[in-house]
Amino acid sequence: MPIPSPTPFLEKLLNHLEPTPGFLDHLFLDHLCYRVETVDSYVRLRDGLTTENELLVEGLIGGRRISTFKMKTPFHFRGREIPLLELPEPKDGSFYAEGWEHVEFVTDRPLTDFANWLVAELGIVPEAIDRSGMNKARNADLRLRLPDGLSVKFHEQSLEAVIREELAE
Repeated sequence: MPIPSPTPFLEKLLNHLEPTPGFLDHLFLDHLCYRVETVDSYVRLRDGLTTENELLVEGLIGGRRISTFKMKTPFHFRGREIPLLELPEPKDGSFYAEGWEHVEFVTDRPLTDFANWLVAELGIVPEAIDRSGMNKARNADLRLRLPDGLSVKFHEQSLEAVIREELAE
C-alpha cells in the first residue's frame, strides 16, 4: 500500500496559505500527516512503513494510535526535506477519506508573536487562527483551517524533538 506523492497536496495547501510562493521558506516543514479510512489500513500501512523507515513512536492519543516515522528517504518539496510522517489511526465513529491531511511547521519565534506575524504578513484574519492549542503543556500550537479541508499547524519545537524528550522521561 504505497503512499502517494505529497506534491499536489503541498502545492494546493501552500497556494491557499502563501501570498507569494516561497513566503514560508524560512520555516522548517516538520512533518506531513497521512490519514487512512480503516483500522486495517492503518495496521497495513504502519507495518509496511516500519520495514523501511524508523518508527519513532506509536502512541495512544485521544483514544487512538498515532505512529510517527522518520523516513529513510525524506519527502522532497521545493528544495525542502520533510523528514517525518504522522499516521493516525481513524477515530472510532469518525470517517476520514484516505489521503494527506495536514502539515506542521516549526516557527521562528514564540507562538504569540508568530500569530501576530501571520496577521501582519500573510493577511490572516485573527479569528481564523485557532489558538486553543496554545495552552498545551507540551508542544503548544496554532492551527489554521484552510479551504478544501486543508489544515496547517505551527509549533515552536519539532515533533522529533518532542518525541525524543517524551521517550527520555
